[in-house]
Amino acid sequence: ILVLLDGVRINNSTTRFGPNQSLNTIDPAVVDRVEVIRGSRSVLYGSDAIGGVVAVWTKRRRAGDGGGLEGGVQAQFDSATEGWRGAVDLSGSSDSIGALGIFGGGTFDDLRAGDGEIQEDTGYDTGSGFGSLDIALGESRSLRVMGLINRDFDVPRTFQTVPGFGQTEPNFERFDFAIQEREVLILTYDDFALGTFADRMQVRLSARRYREQRDRQRTGSAIAVSGQTTVDTVSVGIDLAKSLGDEHLLTFGFDFDHDDVDSFNDRTDTSTGITMRGTGDFAPGARYDSFGAFIQDEISVFAPTYLTIGLRYSAFDFAFDGDEGRERGDFDAVTASLEAARDLTDDVRLTGTLAQGFQAPNLEDLANDGDFSNGIELANPDLDPARSLMAEIAAEVERDAWSGTMAAFWTQIDDYIGRRLLDEGDPGVSGDELYLRSNAGEVELWGFEVSGRRALGAATSEWSVEGVASYVRGRQYDDTVDPNTGDAPLDGVELRRVPPLFGRIGVRWDERDARRWLEHAALWLDWAAEQDRLNPDDVADPRIDPTGTDGWAAFSIELAGNLAAGVDWNAT
Repeated sequence: ILVLLDGVRINNSTTRFGPNQSLNTIDPAVVDRVEVIRGSRSVLYGSDAIGGVVAVWTKRRRAGDGGGLEGGVQAQFDSATEGWRGAVDLSGSSDSIGALGIFGGGTFDDLRAGDGEIQEDTGYDTGSGFGSLDIALGESRSLRVMGLINRDFDVPRTFQTVPGFGQTEPNFERFDFAIQEREVLILTYDDFALGTFADRMQVRLSARRYREQRDRQRTGSAIAVSGQTTVDTVSVGIDLAKSLGDEHLLTFGFDFDHDDVDSFNDRTDTSTGITMRGTGDFAPGARYDSFGAFIQDEISVFAPTYLTIGLRYSAFDFAFDGDEGRERGDFDAVTASLEAARDLTDDVRLTGTLAQGFQAPNLEDLANDGDFSNGIELANPDLDPARSLMAEIAAEVERDAWSGTMAAFWTQIDDYIGRRLLDEGDPGVSGDELYLRSNAGEVELWGFEVSGRRALGAATSEWSVEGVASYVRGRQYDDTVDPNTGDAPLDGVELRRVPPLFGRIGVRWDERDARRWLEHAALWLDWAAEQDRLNPDDVADPRIDPTGTDGWAAFSIELAGNLAAGVDWNAT
């Protein structure tokens, strides 16, 4: 999954498996909207977008929107963590300039589960600052400067410090991200009057820094490690669009990112107090470059059938100081996509998609020997990129009183970037295994999603019922034989971390006409079925019950409304 912030990649060359933690370094107070783009999107967005894209867009005050000087306060209390989050903002606008500033922060205690049990080592503190400056350069050109800094303090890596399944004690006595800091500066130029070459253009220049400080000490060890990794990134992206009559809309451009990684570890012998500076989590002198050029054509000549064809070239280059000198490598890929959409009626559309994807190994895979839930993963500078092919068919219905979508997909990933077990450690203990990152064969994923909404009564009714259900299966095929057993332990097994059948259904009421103290109410049921289809890595993962995870259901109530002019409230 690729995460974007105002069109700029948040994933960098050190992003761990699953970029969920990246979203936690974006304060919700600065977010205007979030777009979730499902399926392989490597043609437009490059590496890491095999599973989809989460695009976060920040708030802004546009030049010339009137309103003068405005301010606001947000406050939120969460009883489950006995925590709070708040923000203050100030903005102003003239004919040529719009400016917005937001300062936020929060503190959270350990999470209390629904049964009242305290989830130890889950609390942390956070703070952020954000600024946006919009400058109008005439009627068709504009310049925007966006700056963001977010710091999370003393974030525990919970699964390392709390005993899991198969463990009598945790892997670590202490494992904190003492600091998770993200700094972003983005300069965006928009031009809607280029002339014959293109109808519009957007240029994005960015400088980004991600700093992570880890304080950790293994259970039973006298060595405490305080380490830091800093990733400095500069990038440029140019997107252009050109209409060729009413029959073609071309989108084309390129992007370039350069990462420099600096990493060190200070190791302190707690029995003597002696501290030694050593190699960090990432190999010294690590750098990573990526380049992509793309073109996409939206074709309307066959209406009511609409075609979208895309092509992208991606190239990557990396280097770091290894045990035997300077390690260098590169890889590239050409990816293509084809989408056909057919309007069967005015309110029914059928869409089919065939798309290639691409995931380049990053420095987390190539140059980082890291701790994770199952034990230790060793880097592998000889990894190949993963390449995917996705097929999807979807139907959408949009009518006055009801709407619905149904989609089914299949994805195949070759040279899947996974890991192979080198040493299982103590067979009676979970979490002390030794793995090597590797291209672990082929993966197949398939599934479906169904969603719908129905007005209760007339099409204009304020009452409605909504629901969604999702199902995914995955299999891994790796015929590599374990010389110790003579078996291929990962051939024909379930894929790692695949969710069970899950969904949501609810009834909601929304006031349509006037602002009132109560404008929205909803009752939701979130649910998931049992999941006992586990990969061998899942069974060895102390976070996951080796016999499977029970199904569950949870009810929730949402209420929201307006107390006075400029004062809104909501409760869940």
